[in-house]
Amino acid sequence: MRTSSKLMLGAAFLASSVMSGVALVQAEEIRIGVGCPAVQVCGDWVWAEDLAIKLKEDGFEATVYPGGALGKDPEVVDQLSQGLLQFGVTNFVMINEIDPRVQGFMAPYMFDDMEHMFRALDETDILDSIDASMQTQGVRIAGLTGLGGTVGIFNSKKPIETLADLDGMRIRAIDATQTRLIEEWGASSVVIDMPEFMTGLQQGMVDGYVNPPVVALIFQHTDYLKYYTDAGSGTPFRSALMSNDWYEDLSDEDRAKVDAAISLANEKNRAWTADAAAKELDQLREKGVTVTSLSPESRAEFVKRSKAAWPSLMPADAIDAFTAAADQTRQ
Repeated sequence: MRTSSKLMLGAAFLASSVMSGVALVQAEEIRIGVGCPAVQVCGDWVWAEDLAIKLKEDGFEATVYPGGALGKDPEVVDQLSQGLLQFGVTNFVMINEIDPRVQGFMAPYMFDDMEHMFRALDETDILDSIDASMQTQGVRIAGLTGLGGTVGIFNSKKPIETLADLDGMRIRAIDATQTRLIEEWGASSVVIDMPEFMTGLQQGMVDGYVNPPVVALIFQHTDYLKYYTDAGSGTPFRSALMSNDWYEDLSDEDRAKVDAAISLANEKNRAWTADAAAKELDQLREKGVTVTSLSPESRAEFVKRSKAAWPSLMPADAIDAFTAAADQTRQ
């Protein structure tokens, strides 16, 4: 009897330990890193909040860390690859370093508008092989999220109505690949990280940048960048990434819940993107920004020059694949 009691006590202790371990795994915090502040105008934060809310409804602990609290984009991706962080919303450059084909999603004039790009994501397999490349680095693509309207040109000098107006302008580039596009347009380019942009503007290193309206609104650059050209020259997106190791270690049940949360956050982002795009030009005008539209003739010249830069953005086979996906989903 004494031996039997010891065995029963040991079994009970083991069961308790196992259950405690399960509880600890289930209670593990899902951390979501976002670079922008917690403001409604920032699609990154909105997406992350929608994700966190759904995860909490399904029994997970989930917290959004805005304002770069978990580090800059490269640090976030490093944490994701090591399984130290579950989700992070970063610049597309983080994917581009692994697979430059991702540039096709924002290549100027590849897609007609954000809805067109989203259709290509939903109705073709154009993202699958890029996601596979990322998974070899320990990171999985949860979604490409919209920011609002398409890309235009901000500057502090004058309205830009034609390519000739860019002559002599110094435009900030996000990385070396964007310099080719800016130079095709006839301007000079300077690669500057966004945190240093205002210093560069005030010191005369740059006169503006190529971005969607939401960027100037989020960072309050409208106090200095008083001219915006609605060029429609690209479909901007952010990269919603997650740890592949963490995701693969989930149970089938928990993975299904995470998939559902991601799907809902992406769906809500589509609606948010359309709503933001409908409002942002008026928001710029309210901030005292002069908004300029391109004439059909001027736009045609922008399209021609921009397509000449495509080979510098992505491999030739990617151009063919994205052109086919764009044609297949064009309405």
